[in-house]
Amino acid sequence: MFGWRRRGVIAPVDPLRPDRDAVDRAAAVLDQDGVVAFPTDTVYGLGCRAGRAAAIRRVYRIKGRHRGKPLVLMIPRSAPLSDYAAPLPEAAARLAEQFWPGPLTLVVPASPLVRGWKLDRGGTVAVRRPAGAVINAILDRLAAPLATTSANASGQPDSLTADEVVCSLARPADLILDGGPSPRREPSTVLDLCGQVPVILRKGAVARADLERALGAAVRLRAAVVMFVCTGNTCRSPMAEGYLRRILPAEWRGRVTVHSSGTGALPGMPAADRAVEAARAAGADIRRHRSALLTDRLIRQADLVVAMEERHRQAVRQLVPGSVPVLLAPDGVPDPIGGEAEQYRETLELIKREMPDILTLIGGLLDPGAVRR
Repeated sequence: MFGWRRRGVIAPVDPLRPDRDAVDRAAAVLDQDGVVAFPTDTVYGLGCRAGRAAAIRRVYRIKGRHRGKPLVLMIPRSAPLSDYAAPLPEAAARLAEQFWPGPLTLVVPASPLVRGWKLDRGGTVAVRRPAGAVINAILDRLAAPLATTSANASGQPDSLTADEVVCSLARPADLILDGGPSPRREPSTVLDLCGQVPVILRKGAVARADLERALGAAVRLRAAVVMFVCTGNTCRSPMAEGYLRRILPAEWRGRVTVHSSGTGALPGMPAADRAVEAARAAGADIRRHRSALLTDRLIRQADLVVAMEERHRQAVRQLVPGSVPVLLAPDGVPDPIGGEAEQYRETLELIKREMPDILTLIGGLLDPGAVRR
């Protein structure tokens, strides 16, 4: 139909002022059940017209995505959300007003129209109104939504350029619009509004704190990241990391990621021998631990940052103002470095005594379904 070239057809497009020829070309491909890769306001996307079953099957094949994983419905600026969500949650309308067009994907009850397209999963659908000029020009031209996903092979990193799209996909899209590098290096946040409480299914460009402020209510997480912080990341924080991993409830495994770092760590160092011994006695294996330096990126990726001392908490706040690290113990956890084996055991006993409070904090982050199961 459009020439099954190995690389597909690549066409340049101005990411801020897309020319009519490029938009018309993309619309023509999509109208004929083709698949197009395009720049968005986040990462490069891959999509086809919603409701075109053959084209949707090709999107899954090109990406190498399992059919059980849903696609995201990108909708035109002129289309009301209620066309695709029924009943429309009040929270969805409020969030759409504040964050759309933009990098927030809302999971809502699917309307009869969407269910007829067979784009729902369990009666729900993920919907987004993007902000990028290119994707909006295409949506306006079609006056119809697109069934989309990110333009990378399933399980691989997001594509930030057209070249990365070409290199990542096992099969070519019919047309790749090259709008240069993506303006953001992270995908949209995916928020599920179909349960008891709002739940972030995927973290992205819109922060949890911003969503909570907009809703005036708590937002939970499907998966959480916990990071312990000390100085050298060879004694206290590795012991805390290893012990928490050992005592995590079985239903949280796979949902809770635990790691650690140090404010003055030399990256790549193993845990101290006596820390390894103390941890082993408590049933935790930290022999494979390698130290990491605390960075602003690690802080932003973590949902719960636990500091061993007040100075570590202040270091976190200095790197990321507005972050809310907590102390593991009210008076801090003394550093056993250079001490005898008994000091390491005493340090770990203190860590163990405080760990129930950390489990409570984690439970408050996860969605209620994850806590109950």
